[in-house]
Amino acid sequence: MNTYELTVILRPSDANDGAREKVREILEKNKATIVSEDPWGVRALAYPIKRQNEGYYDFMIIEAAPDSIQSIISSFRLNASILRHLFVKTQKKSA
Repeated sequence: MNTYELTVILRPSDANDGAREKVREILEKNKATIVSEDPWGVRALAYPIKRQNEGYYDFMIIEAAPDSIQSIISSFRLNASILRHLFVKTQKKSA
């Protein structure tokens, strides 16, 4: 299992209508574990994405197998509520 930082930008209108729960369901379906979650809320986007000027940002630290990341990304692409997503693999701290 690797540790990843996941940032998801959702449509602000869909964030309260179950889109955040749908992201969690996708992660759980692909056997990813949410270690911590930090909702950043609605923020202005630097440029419009799919005619949206604002997005709901949700930042998570997750643990997942490397082969499940591609499956998660495929599911995110099919969800219209997700404007953007970013996975960053974190380095393990040396003792």
